[in-house]
Amino acid sequence: MLFLSKYKVLAVSQVEPIDREVVRFSSDSQLLSELGERLIASRKVALAELIKNAYDADATKCNIWLADSGKTLVVKDDGHGMTEQEFRDHWMTIATSNRSKKPTSRKYNREVTGSKGVGRFAVRNLGLELKLESVAYDPNAGEHRRLVANFDWREFESGSGLSEMEIEYRLFDDVDESDEGTRLQISALRDDWSQSGLEEVSNGVLDIVSAPYEPEPSNVASESGEDPGFSVYFAPPGKGDVTESPAKEIYDRWTAVAEINLDGNTLTYRYKHQAESFEGASEYTYELDENNVGELDGEIRYFDQSSGQFRGMKTIDGRQVRTWLRENGGVRVMDKGFRMPPYGDQGNDWLNLSESHARRERNWRSPITEVLFPSGELNIDIVSAQLSLPRKNQLLGSVEVSSYRPGEGAEEDEIDRLVPAMDRQGFIKNAAFYQLQAIVRGALEGVGIIHKQAERKERIEKANRSRSKLDKVAKSTLDIIQSSSSVDPSEKEELVGEVEDLKEQAEESVEAEREARKAIESMNLLGAVSAFMSHESSMILDNAQELVRHWKSIPTEERDEKTQEVVEKTESTIEDYKQHLGYAENFMKGLSEGDETEELNPKMQVKHVVNRFESYTKRRSITVENTIDFSLEGPTMNVAVYSGVVTNLFTNAIKAVSEDAAPEEGNKIRFEAENTPDYHKLRVIDNGSGISEDEKDKMFDPLYSTTNVEGPGSIGAGLGLYIVKNVVGTQGGEIELVEPPEPYETAFEVRYPR
Repeated sequence: MLFLSKYKVLAVSQVEPIDREVVRFSSDSQLLSELGERLIASRKVALAELIKNAYDADATKCNIWLADSGKTLVVKDDGHGMTEQEFRDHWMTIATSNRSKKPTSRKYNREVTGSKGVGRFAVRNLGLELKLESVAYDPNAGEHRRLVANFDWREFESGSGLSEMEIEYRLFDDVDESDEGTRLQISALRDDWSQSGLEEVSNGVLDIVSAPYEPEPSNVASESGEDPGFSVYFAPPGKGDVTESPAKEIYDRWTAVAEINLDGNTLTYRYKHQAESFEGASEYTYELDENNVGELDGEIRYFDQSSGQFRGMKTIDGRQVRTWLRENGGVRVMDKGFRMPPYGDQGNDWLNLSESHARRERNWRSPITEVLFPSGELNIDIVSAQLSLPRKNQLLGSVEVSSYRPGEGAEEDEIDRLVPAMDRQGFIKNAAFYQLQAIVRGALEGVGIIHKQAERKERIEKANRSRSKLDKVAKSTLDIIQSSSSVDPSEKEELVGEVEDLKEQAEESVEAEREARKAIESMNLLGAVSAFMSHESSMILDNAQELVRHWKSIPTEERDEKTQEVVEKTESTIEDYKQHLGYAENFMKGLSEGDETEELNPKMQVKHVVNRFESYTKRRSITVENTIDFSLEGPTMNVAVYSGVVTNLFTNAIKAVSEDAAPEEGNKIRFEAENTPDYHKLRVIDNGSGISEDEKDKMFDPLYSTTNVEGPGSIGAGLGLYIVKNVVGTQGGEIELVEPPEPYETAFEVRYPR
């Protein structure tokens, strides 16, 4: 290797060094402050890390309380404590690799959860002074010893070298086995603490260190060496109870359950449902190409929040459960038995459930779902199932994983495993995390499917039970009438006829419900076809717009008259086509969404539709009046269906007023709505060509058109009013041509039950 200079050329290998030395990395004492801020995001995370240390030390109890009038925070456990050697080698060594050397605890063989020596940073983030006392059996001394050390973290802010800082500790032999454990007495607290504040933080801490719905562990150590469990008390030893959460009681009021197991490359979903028609459990298996997550077990419970589901609860008023679930519901991730924030926190959407609902997505996000639940084999409306994806506030559960902590002997192929982020807030987003996301999301998409299947089966069985009961009652009634000697023969005949009529009406009702279900399924199919056609049409529209842009790029002086005329006409056609396409997508969306319902505002729904066709109506000088009161409540129904019906009747009105020359007062369309005790009534009124007496009998027939003018939303085959009537019918409503007010010619009234 040569260095070239202006003056001479030197061969490096020929130059002798004037000296040789070695240097070591050094660290400033402020490193503890920097690491603490990065590794510990909040005081609840700090407390959680100290509780994890107690768990790793085989403690059965950990007590946390305030002393000295709230000026001191005490954390005490009954674990095996630290010997002098462990204190020096582990507590006093930053980023110790102890966990990688000893991945399980010494007594109960628990999987160790701590890493990077985070405990001391947690203490420093809570307060500036620490008195540490730890009692452990020292095998070198052959007896139990008590170690006491005092830390003043302010001394570590001085900027001196970390290796120069000295901590004095003392050893005592005035203890025995009953004193085993560690006590951390933290003072000069960084935050103001109170008992109520501690209790408030305790809920967040418990969410991190445990799944609150798991069975209560025993508080008595087992002589056999089996793990007796681990409990946390926010009170001094001997006082208070294990802090409980309403989640345990809520957890037992489930509607459906999804169990998840990943063993090797085999993923298993197991579902249960409370519906009587759902017997036993259904199981689905899926083979992964590669397992990046490692072993996984989980259980997630779904709550449809139906009437009476939370009645008679002890730990919480049943009326408050919905609020509790909004604040606490979700799917948590438990890493080696401890919760990994922020998954499941309020506002965290790691499974994209809220995002999917906001977008009203009609697709599966997890690639696993389509394989395990093929659309053609479900016997339910697939779009309805997709829209029935559980919401975060309908879920309570967790998945248990075991993450990888980089340490000594790390292999290159371990990069794509679950790795905690530096600040203890979630996992690094790599292939393993995205696989975990797909697995859990797939289980929840399956919950939506299972719930819809159970609902459908329950409705059918309920109808069959009602029919069977009616048959029995009818037969019993007929037997009583026929065998009665006190009833006149003519009256008997009349009563028998009425019972037979009642049976026939019941049969018709069951058949009508069956036909309505078939109609919805057919319309969902029509919606799917429409979605495909809309996509293809959008591509055609894009190409047409590109063509116009190309034409307009030609300088005006170079265009001939014919080209200019074509450009203007094409632009106008594109604008109309956009509105046609918008109409089709909106209306078919309503058909495809099946029975998804919510409250709506009639005035705003009409306004959205009118705005969509504003450029079209302006060019034709059509005046549109929306007279609906903003405060008028709409029916609880599918919003897209309501909007689709409005759109169809509005476009029919546009065509009607465009058919003849405008009257003196101009072309007008008017919207009215009102509520009666039984119905929400919507009227679409126009002063167009009107409908003749002959047409009134045929206008709702398929393939019959009431207009001869092409306009926005023109289906061109006379299907509009026929489909509208069927759609309104599936909502339990009806549509009718009514007498219009002066000076209008036509008025359609749609009535939806309230």
